[in-house]
Formats: sequence, structure tokens, C-alpha cells
Amino acid sequence: MLNHVMIGSSDINKTRDFYNSVLGVLGASAPMEHVNDTGQTRLFYMHAGSTFCVSEPIDGKPASAANGSTIGFTCDS
Repeated sequence: MLNHVMIGSSDINKTRDFYNSVLGVLGASAPMEHVNDTGQTRLFYMHAGSTFCVSEPIDGKPASAANGSTIGFTCDS
């Protein structure tokens, strides 16, 4: 049902270190890193058909419970 979950981070380097440790234990490899057109870094951890993403918020404001977070559902069309 779930395709991906994205959370926001105001400190992408500390967040990368944390999730590399935690998700590595679960079998996820190092993240694919992407810097988007507006300069925010995003991390994509892929494992068993799902993706866990971490992003600096696009609006430049601090990450919060909802700023920078998305949930994506898998669907056929």
C-alpha cells in the first residue's frame, strides 16, 4: 500500500548519520542523495520495494511535524 514516506530535516547531515545507522540494521543500503533545483538535499533509502525519504524543506523554513513530510501510496493508475 505505501510507496514512500518523506520527512523533513533542518540538519540533513545529522539526520543522514542517524538513519544510516538505524536503517542499515534493517538492511537498507546507504541513501541515494539528490540536490533539487532550489538547492535542498534529499536522501532516498530504498529497501524491499519501499522508499524512506528525508528532505530539507523546499520553502527554506525549519522542518516541523508537517513541513517537508509527505506519504505516497502505491496505486495502479
